[in-house]
Amino acid sequence: MSIPVTYWTDPDAPPDGFPTRRPVSLAVGVFDGVHRGHQELLKRAVDDAAQLDDGIPAVLTFDPNPARLVRPDSYLGDLSTVGERMHRFAESGIEEAIVVSFSTAFASMSGYAFLERILHLFPHLQLMVVGFNFHLGHNRDVHAEELARWMGRRGIRVDIVQALKDNVDSISSSRIRRAVAAGDLGNAAAMLGRPYTVAVDGQLPSHRNECSQLLPPVGRYPCTFVHEGFSREGMMGVAENGTLAWEPRTENTRYVILRSTTDGIDS
Repeated sequence: MSIPVTYWTDPDAPPDGFPTRRPVSLAVGVFDGVHRGHQELLKRAVDDAAQLDDGIPAVLTFDPNPARLVRPDSYLGDLSTVGERMHRFAESGIEEAIVVSFSTAFASMSGYAFLERILHLFPHLQLMVVGFNFHLGHNRDVHAEELARWMGRRGIRVDIVQALKDNVDSISSSRIRRAVAAGDLGNAAAMLGRPYTVAVDGQLPSHRNECSQLLPPVGRYPCTFVHEGFSREGMMGVAENGTLAWEPRTENTRYVILRSTTDGIDS
């Protein structure tokens, strides 16, 4: 399952194929992990587009995660690759995605300048869907309520999706990162709405530097290895030096679905 994906690399130059003349319901965010809260944003964009004449539900997202660039010392790591995000978007009914290739040039823009670019890309924008904690621009100068005011003056609706909460707190990518980093894969899965998955695309052993995603602590993890066309159960180990290894040995694994039970790596 796939959708058209366009990369926007230059803040001052629209990507090829834009602007689009179709009416658009646009979900905006990083969507790292595409967790249960994110899924509600996507659903609202899809549902709204279905009410439009020739409407299209679309996503504007960012890669790399802006936090990796602006807060590198506190950023724990990605929950999903951009490829997994696109797959989850397609599953949700999204029909098109623009990926902002986030850089210092984008980071230095004001939120208002970025919004002007969005209106150029989507001249028939009907709706923007964002989360309650949405911020945009240098120094995070546009928040969700200001976005609604700014877009409202231009006749564009904004749907601010409130936090989805479990029995602890609001579900967020930050909470899921902390859970994965602590090895609490059961809690991470509950917030994601599915088990935590690590993309590998290759043979093992594989070094941590070849994996852009956040890994759980050192240990052995029951998991499912997914290949092209089939899968099998096994154990994946995370070693002190970041090396990944798994049993039984399998070739050309695409990704690994981790389970919650852990124990120490055998010496």
